Amino acid sequence: MGRLHGYLTTIHFGTTGNVLLRRCTINSSTGDVTLPGMNTGNGLQLVGQFSADKVWNAVWNDVADFQLLCDELIPGKCYFDTKDGAKICNTRCQMSVIGIASDTFGYGVGCGANPNREVPIGVAGWVLAYVDKEYECGTPLTNDEFGNLTAMTRDEKLEYPERIVGLYKRKEMDEFWGPEGTKIEVKGRHWVKIK
Repeated sequence: MGRLHGYLTTIHFGTTGNVLLRRCTINSSTGDVTLPGMNTGNGLQLVGQFSADKVWNAVWNDVADFQLLCDELIPGKCYFDTKDGAKICNTRCQMSVIGIASDTFGYGVGCGANPNREVPIGVAGWVLAYVDKEYECGTPLTNDEFGNLTAMTRDEKLEYPERIVGLYKRKEMDEFWGPEGTKIEVKGRHWVKIK
């Protein structure tokens, strides 16, 4: 459900079944929920239907879709899809590239379908990614053979437009990023607009 650091102007709970709202701890990388007690934790878990007229300050930077993973989970790396699940890209401008693993998402969908075997792939917004060097803002990026991002050649853009992973924005200069208490380590990554 994401982080609720701000406030909700209106909450409407489902009309069928029992609806439960409780405090919990949500792992920002995996989306795993821990329920240590009813009055502890830094997140909220809602079981049931939820809608809001407006949500303020509730999300980080991107929306992630959790996919089956059959490789190591490294936020900021680029993944491609296989019949067995997502793997880190290993060929430049790879066929079946699905996107960047995100640890900056504020809203995740599909979590829990494959417990302990999921990768949050950024599908909208801006994500921190491993990029081979700094580029001009707006440069189209694809994956390299190490799962990092690199500028596309003119021919790659013409022949494989579906393999544009994102548009370069800038290098993140801070060592840690995010709200106090939930910061993530940047590890030299750059901001990329997801395509």
